[in-house]
Amino acid sequence: MSSFRGKYFLDTLSAIERIGAAQSPAAIGEIITSTAASFGYGHVCFLTSAGSHQPFEERVLWQAWPKSWAEQYRSSNFYAHDPLAPRIRQQAEMFAWSDLPVDRMSPASRHVMEIAAVDYDLRFGLCAPVHGMNGYQAGLSLAGRDVERTPEANSAIELVTMYAFNRFAILRSRQQTKPAVLSAREREVMNWVAAGKTAWDTSVILSISEDTVNKTVTAAMHKLNAHTRAQAVAEAIKRGLITF
Repeated sequence: MSSFRGKYFLDTLSAIERIGAAQSPAAIGEIITSTAASFGYGHVCFLTSAGSHQPFEERVLWQAWPKSWAEQYRSSNFYAHDPLAPRIRQQAEMFAWSDLPVDRMSPASRHVMEIAAVDYDLRFGLCAPVHGMNGYQAGLSLAGRDVERTPEANSAIELVTMYAFNRFAILRSRQQTKPAVLSAREREVMNWVAAGKTAWDTSVILSISEDTVNKTVTAAMHKLNAHTRAQAVAEAIKRGLITF
């Protein structure tokens, strides 16, 4: 990490202090966005590492990409061909998008980068990986048109990235350890889900609409931090929220 001083130091220290006081992921994201913008990067995306079972959108800690680019990136599965993705997982040091040799990219990878630059004006980019003892943990991608490419600016971004990821992890840990409280209706519905009943079966048994059943299950899954109904049932049983 390059050294930096003066205004860079004060601005970075201020950003770090505000990140440390942030009480929500959105608050952290806004600080990241404003810090990046001060160096000319108008767009950012912060991704966490994940297993193959986790959809791309669930790995996003924060993003401020152009909306249409984010939608096209997801719907076209650009992540599978994005040349930045393997590099950020393998390399612990920051790197510019331009560091990737175009002649070594696959046609699909070149296509992704061309669309970003030509269609969305994401012409100069930077990646700040976060690596720990066990390897890749997360990565911040930044993009803009007229950006400050100095070592001091890069050092500031790198520090803010590391502190932001740590704060994201702290808030997520607090959320996961917070005891889940299911409403009486949620417990009732989840008991029938545990018994193997479909949403339609449960709607008939409880004399409610199938849509209400599905929304109730979704709410319970969110409270239990579960990605599937089976996970939600297992977690609810483990916590003693339902019996089976």
